[in-house]
Amino acid sequence: MRLPVVLTVGGSDSAAGGGIQADLKVFAALRTYGVSVITAVTAQNTRTLADVYPMPGNVVAVQINTVLEDMAASAAKVGMLATADVAASVTAKARAGALRNLVLDPVLESGSGRRIGLVAAIERMLPYATVVTPNREEASALLGWQVVTPADMAGAAGQLASGGARYVVVTGGDMTVGDEAVDAVWTEAGVRFLRYPRIVTRNSYGTGCSFSAAIAARLALGDEPPHAIAFAKRYVARALTGARDWEVGAGHGPIDHFGWRH
Repeated sequence: MRLPVVLTVGGSDSAAGGGIQADLKVFAALRTYGVSVITAVTAQNTRTLADVYPMPGNVVAVQINTVLEDMAASAAKVGMLATADVAASVTAKARAGALRNLVLDPVLESGSGRRIGLVAAIERMLPYATVVTPNREEASALLGWQVVTPADMAGAAGQLASGGARYVVVTGGDMTVGDEAVDAVWTEAGVRFLRYPRIVTRNSYGTGCSFSAAIAARLALGDEPPHAIAFAKRYVARALTGARDWEVGAGHGPIDHFGWRH
């Protein structure tokens, strides 16, 4: 039996709600085998990011080479690219075709507002991405104008797609108005909106990481990108619902990847 392998490239999260740790949980929940490349080690909890310790770019490259020479990844997700050195190493692998079915999660700020990524690094990765998944703040930083409304999100998705990505999802789950969580999805056929009833909870730690990881896992399982994106939207909604009453940490707690609530 050959298991689908999914590679995640990103930061290690000591609280395990986001980053590499969240990605590996998603991959396991969706019955794929996750492998990882660490671009940075973070010291954080559910309330704050204390510090970031980037890996040298050559160490990141060696990790990718070592994993992929033994295990062929059917899909890859790239998250935190904390330095230009790291970004150059990862971009070189993408340019060489080593990162199949690439899902790019343009991590630019931590949940506590600290800048932990480089806009230029994300821009260089766009032509190699199958799917890009910025939230509104990340889209604003990448484009240089404020993305606020669903109409803005649709325009931003189209503008980002001009950078070369096949699909762009600007997520709006952080919006505090309305009864629905709305995402704008750009495809070659135009922009459409994904809608799901808004889930009121303080436990939303790692939703962006988990959304992009779920897309990558479903691509590895053979889904076409539109189906993978729609599945990931439902997956995150279920995980938010499952963790709604959890008490893990004093801040924004993690989400329920494995249906423990039930």
